[in-house]
Amino acid sequence: MAYRRVLIPLDGSHIAERALPYAKTIASNTGSELMLFTVTPAPSEKLDRPMKAYLEHNAKALKSQRMKVITATAYGNAADEIIKFTNKNKIDLIIISTHGHSGIKRWVLGSVALKVLYGTCTPVLLIKSRAHKISKVEFKKILVPLDGSPFSEASIPYVKELAKGTGGEIILLRVSEPPVLPADRSPAIKPSWEEYRDILMAEIQRQAEEYLEGIKANLGKSGIKVRSQAILGKAAESILQIAQKEDINLIAMTTQGRTGISRWVYGSVASRIVEESLQPVMLIRPSVPK
Repeated sequence: MAYRRVLIPLDGSHIAERALPYAKTIASNTGSELMLFTVTPAPSEKLDRPMKAYLEHNAKALKSQRMKVITATAYGNAADEIIKFTNKNKIDLIIISTHGHSGIKRWVLGSVALKVLYGTCTPVLLIKSRAHKISKVEFKKILVPLDGSPFSEASIPYVKELAKGTGGEIILLRVSEPPVLPADRSPAIKPSWEEYRDILMAEIQRQAEEYLEGIKANLGKSGIKVRSQAILGKAAESILQIAQKEDINLIAMTTQGRTGISRWVYGSVASRIVEESLQPVMLIRPSVPK
């Protein structure tokens, strides 16, 4: 999965520019062409000139670091124009800050990013405006939550490309919800409720570890550092806890998924991760047959 063209929507704010260090790192590692893009409400000489100068200023700084950069502008609704530009120019990744605004026009980037995410199948890397500003980005640890489905595994090629040749480590995480047993189980039945629960939990854990080992082995063939962790718990809470504990640089996950053991409502899980984590989140909408 190559990142040939990377789109960075900017609105003139410092918060929106937080996407730029991530774009620089990805371009340095993969040779991507960076496309700086802005949207204004309507053609206006008063607005066009400063925004084009702003884009060119940022482009010049990137070009000085030997990066391929182009700039483009459009008129209309920010989210709609970003989606149109993405589809027309075969963009491989969109990097966007979650909030931002400019003196020309306020972009509520939280809603723009959400509309873009659900308006295109192109992966979206969301940079959290609440996180500390950083000038240099390194993907030392990338967390990949999996639920055992082809949907969740669709994130792997994207992560593999980011980690390849950088020395970064991929951490595979499988979260399984504890089994729910009928409350009316008779105490006289053997094994007891507690024993039966323990048997089920042990089997769930065994299957999860076996599943992760298979994914890990395939990734390991590429020379990428990989480790895995299987835990029992609630999906969103567990992902957030591991991300904080491991000092993760990026969480990469799909927006839908299903497993034979339990169903992850990936829309709500991903939503919670985006809302509560300080780490950047790459969201992928796979087109996998059901």
